[in-house]
Amino acid sequence: MAKSTPLQFKLPDMDCQSCINSIEIAVHKIDADASVAADLKTKHVVIGSDAQAEQLIAAIQKAGFDVKAAG
Repeated sequence: MAKSTPLQFKLPDMDCQSCINSIEIAVHKIDADASVAADLKTKHVVIGSDAQAEQLIAAIQKAGFDVKAAG
């Protein structure tokens, strides 16, 4: 099954591998098959998922991260 268009977010508080792990765990609670690609340098995360963006944002925020629109 093809994933919908990847969602891109900026997470200004993401600054280490542990942060990335926490974000991956949060996203995978919503969609176990989601792909998560994070770049610490740019603080961008790209998520490939069939879940609604609002669900993913809420999960990432619950994990303790501020989520902004990428751009």
